[in-house]
Amino acid sequence: MEFLVSLDHSLFGLLNGSLTSSFFDWFMPFITDAKNWLPLIILVWLAMVCSGRAQLRVLALALVVSVGFTDLVCGKVIKKAVGRLRPCALAQQTGFNCRLLLPLKTSKSFPSNHAANTAAFATAMIVMCGLKAGWPFIIIAFLVGYSRVYVGVHFPLDVAAGWLIGTLLALAVCRVIRHRWPLPPAEECPPPPVQP
Repeated sequence: MEFLVSLDHSLFGLLNGSLTSSFFDWFMPFITDAKNWLPLIILVWLAMVCSGRAQLRVLALALVVSVGFTDLVCGKVIKKAVGRLRPCALAQQTGFNCRLLLPLKTSKSFPSNHAANTAAFATAMIVMCGLKAGWPFIIIAFLVGYSRVYVGVHFPLDVAAGWLIGTLLALAVCRVIRHRWPLPPAEECPPPPVQP
């Protein structure tokens, strides 16, 4: 366990302290702020609901349940159970080296809800409608997860765990929904009417 924590801290130092640039110092706080990308996600979701197509409405249901369930499990259950300090909070308490590009966060660190929720959204898109519709959201999930480390509010392990948990929970949710409302194979599912 100590080796894993040490590796996590070293990787954090690389991504948060060494591999930085003035462009990323602007871009990563922008991409990590949900207010900047959430409107696009909501627009896509509303377009599905209002499309009048049963397949897209089932997809909209899968997305909202996947993300909602993931957010609840990560934020209310796992974070409380693990109780890991964020890098920025650890820096305040122990002098841990952390470049913080956002206001100080004092909530718990493991896992990253941002990473989990975006991974759940991307996974649900892929499961329900195939890779062609889901790949933009894989990119969003990666960028959001990476940004959480870059700006100093999560360790890499927090993000990796968030991606894994979000993916697994979305797979489970989509399996239940597809069992209840069978759809054509993913490659036959129509893409959502709005894509980034």
